[in-house]
Amino acid sequence: MQSRNATQHYQSALAGYCRTGMLENIPGVVQENVPQYRRLVLNVIDDMLQNAYPLTYDLLKETEWNAIVHDFFSNHPCQSPQVWYMPREFYQYLTETAHPILTTYSFLKELLWFEWIEVELFMMEDQRVPATANGALQTDKLVLNPEHSLLTFEYPVHQKNPKKISNADKRHYFVVAHRNSNGEVIFTDVTAALMRMVEYLAEAPYTTTELFSLFETEYGLQLSETDKEAILNFLKTALQQELIAGFAK
Repeated sequence: MQSRNATQHYQSALAGYCRTGMLENIPGVVQENVPQYRRLVLNVIDDMLQNAYPLTYDLLKETEWNAIVHDFFSNHPCQSPQVWYMPREFYQYLTETAHPILTTYSFLKELLWFEWIEVELFMMEDQRVPATANGALQTDKLVLNPEHSLLTFEYPVHQKNPKKISNADKRHYFVVAHRNSNGEVIFTDVTAALMRMVEYLAEAPYTTTELFSLFETEYGLQLSETDKEAILNFLKTALQQELIAGFAK
């Protein structure tokens, strides 16, 4: 009877073969069947990555996609026990190794991150905050939905078909992503000033008057009535779309 350590060793050896294609002697394994294991596992990984990164998959040539998936599969031992988290490690692998594909497509790193954030927000555990729907936008403290992410891009990966993105599109883009109560992930374009307002709310609940005061103090300026109206309109929409969870109790 094999010891538990020996069994674990053989399991690890088979897993290592599935990743690298290099097979050591494993008692009881039929050699001609082993390649099928590797093919099946690679197909599962490939399918998961295609589902997580459909825009990237559509952008790249078939040979480019197959190459980066194979590189990741062969060279990166996944760490997370959560299978759905594996695509994040794919993103990390490409960025940490400075994979040449990121040079071929200057916006690809941002595109991958944009696609991953949608997965992460959709899959994350519910995060409840004490908030009520009863309140007034102008006077009560606003509570931000914790199921959000603040994004800054140099390319419009959230707006434009990746195949049509060029260096002419390069500038600053500010985006707030959040998940509503229906599980829908919403990406909202914002200005730098509105992004800062959301950052304030991420720190603590504030009234709109307090938000105006914080911004004016930080930047040493006076908001015009037009500015304040634009901010209020944004906050009203944010409340409707559940980026703002409600009012502080």
